[in-house]
Amino acid sequence: MIIKGYSDGPYGQIHWRMVEPEQEPTQPDLYCLQPAPFSGLAFTSIMPFLAQNRRVIAPDFPGYGGSDGFKLEPSIAEYAKAMMAVVEDMSLEAPVDVTGFHTGNLVAVEMAIENTGSVRRMALVDVPAFDPETRAKFLPTAGKRFEITPDLRCLEAAWEMGMTKRLESQGPDRSFEMFVEQLRHGTGKNAAFHAAFSYDVEGRLPLVLSPALIFASQSGLLDASRRAATLIPSSRLVERLDIKRAVLDEAAAETAMEILRFIDETGA
Repeated sequence: MIIKGYSDGPYGQIHWRMVEPEQEPTQPDLYCLQPAPFSGLAFTSIMPFLAQNRRVIAPDFPGYGGSDGFKLEPSIAEYAKAMMAVVEDMSLEAPVDVTGFHTGNLVAVEMAIENTGSVRRMALVDVPAFDPETRAKFLPTAGKRFEITPDLRCLEAAWEMGMTKRLESQGPDRSFEMFVEQLRHGTGKNAAFHAAFSYDVEGRLPLVLSPALIFASQSGLLDASRRAATLIPSSRLVERLDIKRAVLDEAAAETAMEILRFIDETGA
């Protein structure tokens, strides 16, 4: 069962979802950080697989999901600060583990850099560690303000991607749920993309001290994930090229297995 709630953050209230294990937790809380342009809703299929002896919490970034609104050009550092407010509220002073998908990985990295005593291990799934040229190329388009017009054509691209080209395994209900979720952000739909393509990947990733798994599926982020593994000194690259789609949904069990295998390791 998914429990929902709110924590007070530096930019307003932060909405979160949580799945608790059947027995008393024996492992650190695991925080799941969203991909753009969605919310913690992206993790609802995989959360039950991850909730083995631990609480699994998926917050919504400021401006996304059920969290309070935020500015159109935020930074990864601001998202990380907001997520740490949830950690401090929910997990108090206990060390936690963090996993992310796409943009959420950059927020996880920033959390680990700025809170070395709090973030124990990270499992980063499909990391957008693009080079400066690629970031500069996509920032003006992917990160621009989403224009809402009376003409339904402003929704065509999102509908095409989320519904027309949806995977059969996800079904129309799940696909429509995710389609609607990104529209909740209104003109701020692309804010997290702006943060991601503005992030100093080369300057920040080498500062990570926490043990990190780089989980790379057969996706458009395969090369970028491999690049992330060269930038994070403490990282271990695991390639699952048999997983080609729907990492958090269709492949939820396999993805969760790799995440848990890493964060459940003992030692440094």
